[in-house]
Amino acid sequence: MMHRSRIIPLPALLVPVFMVLAAPVVTAHPHIWIDSRVEIELEGTRINTVRAHWTFDPFFSQMIIVDYGRPRNGRFSDDQIEAIRRGAFENLRHFDYFTMIRVDDREIPVERVDKFHAYLDEDGALVYQFDVPLNIEVQGRSVAIAMYDETFFTDMVFRDDYVSVRGGNTLRYRTDLRREVFQVPIWGPMNRETVVVEFERRG
Repeated sequence: MMHRSRIIPLPALLVPVFMVLAAPVVTAHPHIWIDSRVEIELEGTRINTVRAHWTFDPFFSQMIIVDYGRPRNGRFSDDQIEAIRRGAFENLRHFDYFTMIRVDDREIPVERVDKFHAYLDEDGALVYQFDVPLNIEVQGRSVAIAMYDETFFTDMVFRDDYVSVRGGNTLRYRTDLRREVFQVPIWGPMNRETVVVEFERRG
């Protein structure tokens, strides 16, 4: 699993200023690395669900195993998964689950997620899987999905297979992985990877 940094560094001359004015933030360089991908589930011409898959770095994966127990026969028990959700995932509700969704120019708040699941992949890496329920009409619209941590404590990038679309065979679409500039308090303009799916209008 390869992790590729997507963060534009601050100019070197600005670093001493931020060390004085915002020392707690400066220390928030990445400690956790995540490779992500998303599945878009269509029902007719509407997005029913966006399913996220986060694959963690070996160090964090091992931390979860130490804290919550090694899965038996390669699978976490339901009790272990619930403990991981409560202890190492649910707090992300305060940060929109590190997920931004935009339909055309309208931001869609990520207020809750469903069907949290945790497992180890074939390489022994921890994977979080969860659904973002939407039920949004997308015919003739552009859907953008970004996953990032503004504190940079967690470095998140999309995998090469960053998106798949299921269902909705009546809609044609194009996918792209772009960099977008966004404003972060204290840091200023930074860039993030954004998956963009453009759905064509029928007829």
